[in-house]
Amino acid sequence: MKFALITEGPSEHKIIKHILSKYFKGFDPEINQIQPKIVDGKQDSKTPGGWNEVLKYCERKELNDILIENDYLIIQIDTDQSQTLPFNITHAHKDNSTKSIEELSNDVKQKLHGLISKNTKSKNGDKIFFAICVHTIECWLLPIFYTTSHKTNTLNCLAPLNIALRKKDINIITAANKNEPNGIRSYEAALKYWKKKEDIYFAAQHNSAFKNFLDSLTAIPIAE
Repeated sequence: MKFALITEGPSEHKIIKHILSKYFKGFDPEINQIQPKIVDGKQDSKTPGGWNEVLKYCERKELNDILIENDYLIIQIDTDQSQTLPFNITHAHKDNSTKSIEELSNDVKQKLHGLISKNTKSKNGDKIFFAICVHTIECWLLPIFYTTSHKTNTLNCLAPLNIALRKKDINIITAANKNEPNGIRSYEAALKYWKKKEDIYFAAQHNSAFKNFLDSLTAIPIAE
């Protein structure tokens, strides 16, 4: 089975690739990064990353072409900047009460779904999956290291993640290095703790958006 990935950047690509590789271990999943392009482990300077590029890519006509060469498409995006235009998905209801993880991830999923053309959804809608990270994909990694309340954090997740990395003698991740080779090595070191599918499901039980992504993958038929 072949997966195409649209992610915010190389670090998100690394995490989603690891999840798919463990989830479909034994079925030879082939992972093809589409946006941003990654060459020799580094982001191609000709293809900028970030949430806005993910939104733009959802509107592109070549999604159907991508699904000629690949069986499935995974679209990943964080919600931390979702209140910014043109993303424009608020974190709160009109009465200022904070949306639940479930509500926010569903709103963002509907946003992305709405950007995809009717033609693409008609032809390939059942082959497109959404990895909505509330609020950043680093939050998904916290249960690797924490049994305390930190494992359910959805805000400022990089800070507790770096505290845990330091304790394991792993270099910290910063906004500047997260998509550079030294930052990617830190993600790889953390991901080594997810050795099998069950480890990932255990982590996902602490973040409903993460669990929803895993649960959505059950729609993909696996030939025994």
